[in-house]
Amino acid sequence: MSSKSDHDTLIEMGFPPDKVARALKATKGAGLQPAMDWLISHPDDLEDEPAGRSLGEKPAGEPAGGASEDQDEGEIQDGEQTAQSLQCNDCQKLLRDANAAQNHAAKTGHVNFSESTTAIKPLTEEEKKAKLLELKQRLAEKRELRALQDKEDEKSRERMRRQSGRELTEAKNKMEEKEMQKLLMAKKKEKEEEKIAKAKIKAQIEADKKERAAKREAAKQATQAQKQEEAAAEAAAAAAAAKKEYTETRLQIRQPTGAPITQTFQSTDTLQIVHDLVSQHVTGPFKLMTTFPRKVFGDSEMQQTLKDLNLVPSAVLVVNTS
Repeated sequence: MSSKSDHDTLIEMGFPPDKVARALKATKGAGLQPAMDWLISHPDDLEDEPAGRSLGEKPAGEPAGGASEDQDEGEIQDGEQTAQSLQCNDCQKLLRDANAAQNHAAKTGHVNFSESTTAIKPLTEEEKKAKLLELKQRLAEKRELRALQDKEDEKSRERMRRQSGRELTEAKNKMEEKEMQKLLMAKKKEKEEEKIAKAKIKAQIEADKKERAAKREAAKQATQAQKQEEAAAEAAAAAAAAKKEYTETRLQIRQPTGAPITQTFQSTDTLQIVHDLVSQHVTGPFKLMTTFPRKVFGDSEMQQTLKDLNLVPSAVLVVNTS
């Protein structure tokens, strides 16, 4: 069965009654040292003490000896059962608890132990203070270790945060670089397409120029061919006239407006007779001319015959009013 002194001792050392009960229950009443080891290994439970109270200080209003008001003197609560002590069967030495037995076994090599009903003398005030000081030191060490661990964890989180920031920045820079490359490629492609389009337009303009030039050249050649044909025809007519003596000539006189005048004249008629006939149809001053070869007849030619003017056996005259 559990000794009451273990519970009271822990209470007197300043541990909360509920935490002491939990420790004794968790160690199944193995004794004072296992309960203290459990309390040391669960420092977070000890740090939940009310404000203004430190380890080693008894709760306010708690009766002397650690017993609660509704607990009878000598009563054993649930979870406080424990053996009085342990005895080494090899050397008959009494040991306070299982932890002491383990230490004894490590030192001596003894392995045979049994429970004993012999109670070991409770801790003295000096022993209690020493145990309390040891407990405080262990708790301080655990707090320091935990603070160092928290600091290392914070450093690790900060390194991870910085690494994540760098990776995010690098990813952002890479993305911006890719977007810039896309824009440059698109702009380059746009310039190339614009260059191709301009080249096509320029080629089309050149083709249009060549086509217009070809048309002008063709028109020019056609005009020249027509003129050559007319010259050849007139030359043929002149040659024929030279070979044959014509007494008459047929003239076609083209007016500025209206239908042409066609009239047959004697080859010996003068140009003045033709002029007089035209004056009956045209008002205002005018002159007569041939188209090919181009020749404008003046006053000096009015008294010459049509034969002398090579207007036989036929010819085309144009009325020029300008």
